[in-house]
Amino acid sequence: MWRGRQPRRRVLAGIAAGAVLATTGAVGSESAVEPRILETTAPVAAGDRLEVTGSLESAAATTVDVRLVVGRDPESVAERTVEFESDERTSITLGYETPRVARTQTFPVRLETSGGSDERLVTVVGTDDGESAAIRPADDRVAVRPDTAVLFEVAAGRRLEPGDLEWAVDDALAGDLALATDYAYVTGTGAYLAAPEAVGTHQIGVTVPTASGSASHEWILEVDPRSRGRPTIESLDGDPGADATVGIDDAVETTLVARDDAGALDRAVWIEGQNHTVVGIDELEGERAETALTRTGPGWTAAGYPTMARVVCEDGRTSELVTVDGPEIRPPFGVDIVATNEPLEGGDRLAVRVEVTNEGGMMFIGDTTQEIELLVGTDRELVDTTTVTVPFGTTETVVLGYETYPVAETDVFPIRVESPDDAAERTVAVRGIDG
Repeated sequence: MWRGRQPRRRVLAGIAAGAVLATTGAVGSESAVEPRILETTAPVAAGDRLEVTGSLESAAATTVDVRLVVGRDPESVAERTVEFESDERTSITLGYETPRVARTQTFPVRLETSGGSDERLVTVVGTDDGESAAIRPADDRVAVRPDTAVLFEVAAGRRLEPGDLEWAVDDALAGDLALATDYAYVTGTGAYLAAPEAVGTHQIGVTVPTASGSASHEWILEVDPRSRGRPTIESLDGDPGADATVGIDDAVETTLVARDDAGALDRAVWIEGQNHTVVGIDELEGERAETALTRTGPGWTAAGYPTMARVVCEDGRTSELVTVDGPEIRPPFGVDIVATNEPLEGGDRLAVRVEVTNEGGMMFIGDTTQEIELLVGTDRELVDTTTVTVPFGTTETVVLGYETYPVAETDVFPIRVESPDDAAERTVAVRGIDG
């Protein structure tokens, strides 16, 4: 059930992996509602129940089937039908009794609907490993070249907090401990990132609290120029790129290509550049692998921060941190038609007064000058444009218009104003010249 890795593609939504954005179908049928995993109870001991809690949101009344799928040979282990009212958000928890496997295993769990899925990696501590297991490095000795960071990771039969563990490590070996701490919060495992610079031999130890007391794990870290070097991130590319401008609802995909000459790639760790927190962990395998992070919502990119990544191997060897800038995300301008100069006769100029509000967040650094358009008729003919600058949290008023046609009979038609991210409509009447 847990064999054969598949390529991974992670989708995040909202400000920092925030709220799910969903499209909807007809009332009474399942719409394209995408789940987002909020948390899991992993790690758990083999044989214990593993639960996954997710969030779903629908703009329309609908019914959605949600499935919990586990393993690299995907197996559906739980399912529930959720009924939504219009504009409703709900959470759901699905779970199953894990098999009593002998050795500790890490594998994906996924919440699925017909509209999408979200995935996490979880760990089950095997019965032969006692109450705690060393996940990486699995061997008690690891040898690396100088300047190669190593991630040490342990699991217990429950979620661990970073403060639960006691690491016995020379302070001179400390790497990016803030990253290790946030990694631990996401995975529920204990983690330490060592960054040896000089040739030598070091001892790494950790004490893990367990139900019966504590467990200890020790490694020998050898630093030798003849040993394995760090894996590399060959490329980290954003689409759209840094020279593009997009709206807050537009997807931004970051693609990572990693390489390890020893063929031991294991994980890609995605990090947002604003607070340097871990926003996703994807599986990798082999000597060269690719994965992608797809995000909707403004997030850290709107504030001008990059997306970052590290690659981790099975033996803990870790790549350098690589960053890529995302596109400019324009603040959304809301538009509202507040008045027109009706009544008017054919041939007169129609004037449309529009309030434009900058609805972006305080941290948005995108251009606060945007174009507003006036379109008329069922064919939406563009008849006027204007440019307006609206600082965050303020509203400006603009007037657009055009010379109406001297129609013989009274004509009723729609008018529409658009910003790049919003629109408003109204119906107007123009009296015919024949009365």
